Amino acid sequence: MDFYLNENHLIVDKENIVENLKEIKQFYDLLKAKNYKLCIKDNLDLDYKNLNTNKSISILLAFLKYLNSIETYGVNTVESDKIDPFIDNYYFIELISLCHKYNNNVMLSSANENEIIHPEYKININEKEEIVKNILGKSKLEEYLIFNPAPKNIDEVFQKAESEFSHIKFTDKAYKTANSREDIYKQYGFTKLLNVFKILEQLIYPFLKGELQGFSEDSIEVEFKKQTNGVEFSHESDSTMNKYGKKREVTVKGRKLKMDYHIKLSDNRIYFIYDKKDDCIYIGHSGEHLQTAD
Repeated sequence: MDFYLNENHLIVDKENIVENLKEIKQFYDLLKAKNYKLCIKDNLDLDYKNLNTNKSISILLAFLKYLNSIETYGVNTVESDKIDPFIDNYYFIELISLCHKYNNNVMLSSANENEIIHPEYKININEKEEIVKNILGKSKLEEYLIFNPAPKNIDEVFQKAESEFSHIKFTDKAYKTANSREDIYKQYGFTKLLNVFKILEQLIYPFLKGELQGFSEDSIEVEFKKQTNGVEFSHESDSTMNKYGKKREVTVKGRKLKMDYHIKLSDNRIYFIYDKKDDCIYIGHSGEHLQTAD
């Protein structure tokens, strides 16, 4: 996947060129870790001769040679009435034209960009609509990389969640039971499910570890439901765990763990527990709703 750099803020904001170059370096490092490319125009409008007299700037400029070059020679400029929303900016028009020429659909802008700020731009040529996404800043890029490319099946959801969220671990039982109910997960949405695991990592993990202050068990359930747009999770009752805890048991590294929490997704349940020894949330049975004592 290629990301085309929108250089507008770098060129316009000459007073903060060091900070702007550092941000581009952050973009580069994030993308390199995912084996993606950060691409920059071969005609970048920077005064290299004068900038290289400043040692701190010249060091940062040196890394630009590691970016992939976008050839601008012979590019046909897309007409302004074909771009929606249109911005009267030379750098933007040239960049969007390059996106069209090379069939690229993602551009990357500075978090401080104040002109090219729409989340996406449409190019309408020959009754065909092309959409170019515009990612603004490091935090938006990190979020984009979590959810793109979108997982195509439940195994990819679990694999991506475990890769992106260091405190979420999936057992063999999780995979096995989830696969038997994949149609229900697909109907809910694999990307939406990935987001549920993101909230599990960011909200529930620190709560169960005891690092999140200001929440009771009741209020954390309310907050989880709010952040996941209606998904519920809850703690199993003592009576259920006493009577049917065995059904919620999973073996991890030779230890038997009983999953005493679960997430509710339609007719599916995702059972989990925070394990203090390994400092992570283990996901167990992820299929049908298990029997309760209530």
